[in-house]
Amino acid sequence: MIPLRADAGTGATMNIAGFPTRVKPTFLLLIAIVGWYPDITLFRLAIWVVVASAAVMWHELGHAFAARRLGASPRIELYGFGGATTWVPPTDPTRSQLIGVSFAGPFAGFVLGAITAVGVAIAGGTGTGDVRYFVLVALWTNVGWGLINLFPVLPLDGGHILAELLPGDRTTRTRRAAMVSVSVAAVGMVWLLTIEIVFGALVLGWIALSNMSLLRSGRAQDEREKAEDDARDALVRLGQRDPAAVPDLQEALERLRPRSAPFRAVAIEAAAATGNAAGARVLLDTSPLDEPLPPALYALVFAAESEGREGLEELVQILRREPTGAHARWLTIALRWADRIEDLPSVLAALGGPLDAAVIGDAAAAAEAIGSHAVARDVRALHAG
Repeated sequence: MIPLRADAGTGATMNIAGFPTRVKPTFLLLIAIVGWYPDITLFRLAIWVVVASAAVMWHELGHAFAARRLGASPRIELYGFGGATTWVPPTDPTRSQLIGVSFAGPFAGFVLGAITAVGVAIAGGTGTGDVRYFVLVALWTNVGWGLINLFPVLPLDGGHILAELLPGDRTTRTRRAAMVSVSVAAVGMVWLLTIEIVFGALVLGWIALSNMSLLRSGRAQDEREKAEDDARDALVRLGQRDPAAVPDLQEALERLRPRSAPFRAVAIEAAAATGNAAGARVLLDTSPLDEPLPPALYALVFAAESEGREGLEELVQILRREPTGAHARWLTIALRWADRIEDLPSVLAALGGPLDAAVIGDAAAAAEAIGSHAVARDVRALHAG
């Protein structure tokens, strides 16, 4: 059971019990590999593939029906060694509801296994030969796999249930469940190796590595969020003309690599808008080569450094070619450096053609931010006209 995921992918698509279902081409092949052993007959291998595939589908239907009761429209996908039910809840589900959806898959298998067991009891035994093999496979794939799926290990259903039982917000719960998953998978892997079940040990090893990767990505996300918070704090101090803001901002931007360009652009604009041309130049010159900035930012810094003698005409031409809100703001700031902010309405009007609302809005907002309220009113009047 995997909420909040979608996958187009390839494979046969059908509708089963009202749920869009996709079967990946490799699913049946991998199921056959799991069930193969040296002396198996072709007929028994076919029994395994049919029964095991049906058990996986039945398991996913359990998730899907439970999710539908919450108002979702689930989709089922069979791939790899199992399947996934993807759904988007119409409202934020409670923990107990998520636990219910997670448990519904194994529970469906237990019900089918119980029906099989009752049938065996009525028949007086499992039978012999291929009939016995069919019954044992049905019991194993529904009950045995269901019990394994309840192990407290992500991404198994038991891991999702564990995550909802742990304290903390959703992200914290998932990370804590991943920590437990690594420990449980590692112990299980060692135990399976001691009894020479190599395939199972490899599966648990893969699960342990997946959860370790989840934990590493979580730590990286925490570090990025901290860097973003530090960058925002430095931007505020930059607006207050704090001389220490630029080096602090540089350090935060370095930690945000390789996706620091949007923050750096905002920082350069803020420095130029608050009269710190030197700070804008430092932030521009230390920009990584692999994160190119818009040419208009270079023109803005030139205009700030030269008090409008350079860069201003380039900004006008860039805005004419690409009429965006950012370009309008940067032109407004450059006109202020040139001590020509009152020319902003006429410069915008001379661009020709109807002006986009974003251009007008951003230019007026930038004029107001630097204290030119009358100019901002004249700019807005261009759009009204």
